[in-house]
Amino acid sequence: MSPIIIAIYLVLCFMVGLLGYRTRLGFFRSFLFSLLLTPFVITIFLLILTTLGPEPRTGSTPGAAGNKNT
Repeated sequence: MSPIIIAIYLVLCFMVGLLGYRTRLGFFRSFLFSLLLTPFVITIFLLILTTLGPEPRTGSTPGAAGNKNT
């Protein structure tokens, strides 16, 4: 296999690792799985997991300081 193709594959795996940095898998596992499978499969997997995660909370919680219900 050509060294250029290997380098491109490793760069793609690194980019998938960066995509998975703030997920449950983290950088290293995302990078490792993309090496073992393919970067395309893990990218789809990460995108599905991040969209199925819990919705981020916005606003203040009931009963928080400064929240007046009068």
